[in-house]
Amino acid sequence: MKKIFSILVIACVAMLFSACQKEGIYNPSKKISKIYFTDKNGNKSLSQVWGWNKNNTLEKIDNYSSNGTLSSTLNFTYEKKRLTRMNNYATNAYIEYKYDGKNLKEANLYSSGSLMDTYSFTYENGKITKIIDTYVHSKSAGNDVEMSPLQFILPDEIYNVTEENRKQFQPDGSKATTVFTYELTWDGNNISKLVRTVSGSSATLSLDIQYDKNNNPLKGAFLSFYFEDNVLDGNLCKNNVTRLESKSVAEGGNVTTNVYTYEYTYDGKWPVSRRFMGENSTLTEFEYTK
Repeated sequence: MKKIFSILVIACVAMLFSACQKEGIYNPSKKISKIYFTDKNGNKSLSQVWGWNKNNTLEKIDNYSSNGTLSSTLNFTYEKKRLTRMNNYATNAYIEYKYDGKNLKEANLYSSGSLMDTYSFTYENGKITKIIDTYVHSKSAGNDVEMSPLQFILPDEIYNVTEENRKQFQPDGSKATTVFTYELTWDGNNISKLVRTVSGSSATLSLDIQYDKNNNPLKGAFLSFYFEDNVLDGNLCKNNVTRLESKSVAEGGNVTTNVYTYEYTYDGKWPVSRRFMGENSTLTEFEYTK
């Protein structure tokens, strides 16, 4: 079963990019052109092709199924190079972004014109430290996996765990509302800890994350498409996740702990592949434009 999890936001990090980034603008010095995925059985296929505008902003991502057919396209709309909207016409879903100065203020997910999720953001010292997600409507399975504002903010390794855990709190009724609060702790330019609480529940989820010292080529990208259990994404963090430990405490007090590890190969300081380690190991590879 396909799981689609994943990206967003930019800070001025001269060490990572050739020019200072403004929030809502993705213009890296290394530009992704294609992404390939090898599943746990060793089957390799093209998963994405990225298209770029003449002004170096991302125009679209073509998403391919494992049999090589085009399955969907994600399109990007800008105002003065700042991303304001992402559309997935295949599912009639889209995300709209609103800003307060240079900071992201709000991200809203719509399906067929109906609001599904609204996200608000709190900043400290130029970094997002709190995200409040008000889940206002039950989402169909297709929209739930194809697009989520949060997946374009957090590294996929983090998002995968939070989304899987979140499913137990998903409201069933079309009028139900659930509020998820995410508290982020930073170590330099990477999220080192995430704690999430849920309205009407004593359950909590906490993540401790470690990184390499090499460049994340998708820092600041607003998009991501995913195949099976592996994801390549753009996100808040400067470096690449190597280890994640999750601790989930249920309402009854039961504790579940899991550890996830990743290994990379590099061309200089830029990764060209990422392997999810474990029994069901998978591999993501990506090419850059010449």
